[in-house]
Formats: sequence, structure tokens, C-alpha cells
Amino acid sequence: MFKLFKKKLLFFWGILIVMLSQSLPLVNGTYVNASSVTSFVGVIDYVSGYSVRVYQNNGTVMQPTTKMLLDGTTWKVFDTSIVNGIEYYNLGGNQWVQSKFIKNFVAPKWDGQSYLTIGYEAGYGIAVYKDAGSSSVVPGKTLKNGTTWKVLSQKNVNGTPWYQLGSNQWVNGKYTLFGKVSSSSVKLSVPYHSQYVPVFAPWGCASTAMAMLVEYEGPTVDLRYAQDHLPMYPTPGGQKGNVYTGVGFGYVINSTALTKYAQNWNTNVRNITGSSVNTIKNLVLSGHPVLYYGFSSYQKLPGDQRRNHCKVIVGYDNGNFLIHDPLYYSSSDRSGSGGTRSIGYYNGYDNGAIYWSSTSKLTNEYAGSAISIK
Repeated sequence: MFKLFKKKLLFFWGILIVMLSQSLPLVNGTYVNASSVTSFVGVIDYVSGYSVRVYQNNGTVMQPTTKMLLDGTTWKVFDTSIVNGIEYYNLGGNQWVQSKFIKNFVAPKWDGQSYLTIGYEAGYGIAVYKDAGSSSVVPGKTLKNGTTWKVLSQKNVNGTPWYQLGSNQWVNGKYTLFGKVSSSSVKLSVPYHSQYVPVFAPWGCASTAMAMLVEYEGPTVDLRYAQDHLPMYPTPGGQKGNVYTGVGFGYVINSTALTKYAQNWNTNVRNITGSSVNTIKNLVLSGHPVLYYGFSSYQKLPGDQRRNHCKVIVGYDNGNFLIHDPLYYSSSDRSGSGGTRSIGYYNGYDNGAIYWSSTSKLTNEYAGSAISIK
């Protein structure tokens, strides 16, 4: 009877030892208690642009795998084990990383002011990357041209700014306009130019408005040269019709072609077509004038809905936008001194060379085509 009891006791002790050995990690060949850890979100903290190794626990040792995790990426930590004197964090399943390469992830907070607008090409978007300077894109995620995003942080990689929009979400600043909206009212130092004086180009609003935009932070534009060399139809996106005589006129140069043309003077010009009126407001408030396509004072409205005239937004205050309209002889020309006299009625857009437009009026006029400058 005693022998039978002894056998049962040894059997239960054997089961207990096996159970303990399966639940405890090894240290130098001996299983010990794992340090307890509350699950948390961690970020790989290594060297920018490089990765750390993922291991598998095979029951006795940590076996290195071919999987690597990029510096700066975030992962949830579920558990911890110490094997051969080295602490590892479990990232789910049988995936372990040395704890010295993971730190608590503290999500950056939006400062309430920093905005980013995508300025690439009309109808397109830009890729989102997993880290600044990385070639690894976030699958299926692109940011549409003209959209605005809140910026959490910034890194410079080889002289190029990268902006963080979320966890493991970065964009190349080359295709964006960045700024901080630090006030609710602004008037930017944008020069006024007429498309009549000193160069008489009644159909040359695009080149004239472009000159205003470029000269905000760039070289002086020779208006005669700009009018003479404006890309024309059949060049893709080019203007149709003579800028001086109007012969054959059909439409002005589009935003894509005008952006490329303006970059001959200033490489910081960006196509922001697709931007909302609110985005334009934030751009202006953060120091970026905006050239947009709208109505001229000579159009027969409401019948003619073509946005065939270029103007520049240079300020904002209390729901109103300050606009430079080149279709006047002088910056001092007032409302009613332009197209109204020729067409015989006021179409609502003969407002003078420099005027304030309400948000509702701009919303009615603006149809999405615009360019700006960094």
C-alpha cells in the first residue's frame, strides 16, 4: 500500500515539475520566474534607418529569425522573459525582441497650429512612409493633392524635411507646404502687378498673377519675358489664345503647367489644386499666398461659369480674404472701374484691384484650381 502511495506521489511531483518547466524561462540552462510586465505600446529605439532582430523562443534558447523591425516603428508588448541573462519582450505570437531596443511610446501631440498641405499635382496624391527617410510605404495609403493634415513632429533627413502625421506615418516635405497658423488675421507682403501696365497684356492674367506669387519670396519677374514665353496650346496645359491681342483665345494656362512655368523663377511654387477654402485660409494665415482661378469682371454671369481668370489671395481677417486682381491699370483702381463699364452691368466681380472678399463669395467663385509657394 505504501509503495503504491509513493508511486502516485512521485507521479504528481513529475507532472508539477513539467508544468513549472513549461511556464518559466531559462537562465543559463535553468528555468526561472519571468519578470512581470503590464502590456504597453513600445517603439523600436535603435538607429534611424536601421532595424533590430526578431527572435523565436524554442523552449530553451531564443532563436534569431530573418524578420527585422525598423527603428521608430511601434509595437504592442505583451510579456517579458529573461533568457541567458538577456531580457526579451514578446510582441505577440512567438515574436521576441531584446528589451533594450524598445522604449515606451509616447505619442506626440498636435500643437494646435502646425498644418501640412499636399502640393504635388492636380488629381494625384503622395505616398505615406513608415519612417522619415524610409523607402517602406504604408500599403494602400496616399494623401490626395490639396488636402490638409495636422503635423505632429518633423525630422530632417539629408537636408529634406519629413513630417509625422501619425504613428508610423511620415511624408516627404518636398511635395508639401508647411506652416503654423499663429494668428487669425494677416496681410502678406505680396506686390501688386497689373496686366495692363507696364506690359499691355489683356489676356495675360496668369503670367501677371504668377509674378505676384513668385515675387513674394523670390526674384523680380520680367513681365514682358513672362508673357512672351508663357506655355501655349498645343503644349499640354498651355494657354489657348494670344495674351496681347486675344486672337484665338479659349482658356488660360492650367494650374499644372503654370506651376512648372513658375518654378523657372522659384522652385518652391507648388500646385495645391483640390484645396478647400478652409485649407486656403490656413495657408494664407501660415504665410503662403495663394493664386487661384476664378471669375473676371468681364464675364457674362451666371451663364459663363469658366474660371478663366487668375488672382492672388494675400491676406485674411474675420472671414474675409484680401485679393489682388491684376485686371486693372493701377493698384488704386476701385470697384466698378473695370469690366462693368464694358459689359454694361455689374457681374459681382468688378471689385477693384485690391479688395476684400467674403468666405461665401470666394466659395462660390473658387472651383478648386490653385497654386501656392512654400
